[in-house]
Amino acid sequence: MVAFEKQNGGEIGDETAQTLTAQAKVYAARMRLQESLDQADALEAIREIAANLMGSEEIAVYKLDKEKGALWLYWSFGIDPNKYAVLDVFKEPLVENALEGKILFKNQTAADRLLAGTDRVNALVPIRIEGTVVGLIVIFRVLPQKATLDAADREICQVLSNCAGRAIEPHRA
Repeated sequence: MVAFEKQNGGEIGDETAQTLTAQAKVYAARMRLQESLDQADALEAIREIAANLMGSEEIAVYKLDKEKGALWLYWSFGIDPNKYAVLDVFKEPLVENALEGKILFKNQTAADRLLAGTDRVNALVPIRIEGTVVGLIVIFRVLPQKATLDAADREICQVLSNCAGRAIEPHRA
């Protein structure tokens, strides 16, 4: 950072500092997932990324059961696992969009809900392996001082979508 400042004649602006911070967060997320040693470490990496980089202590990872049209809770942190044991794809219309590979984020409006339940969900992140969606990460509430997921968080969700496959299918990812 000091070398960058000297190269550019002094202090860096707030916007540049925010961009560099965002890039560092995305890079850290990618490296943490890529360097995970095994399935358990990949799940821990998802938890660390959600908590430390995105500000959410409530997260769930689901594995897709195409035959039953359901997502079964595979792993979670900070939520009641009994309440979210299964997501019925047919009863959750936005989940179907996520299973087509689209990352969905909660908008600013209070009426906007990604899941039918009463808990606030900030993102639905499909987990892809070789272009095929095999699961879903649900990011629930973020810290109270954070209104919504910012641009860096959205980029981190893209990293999670593309690099978290080892967490649920370690032999394919």
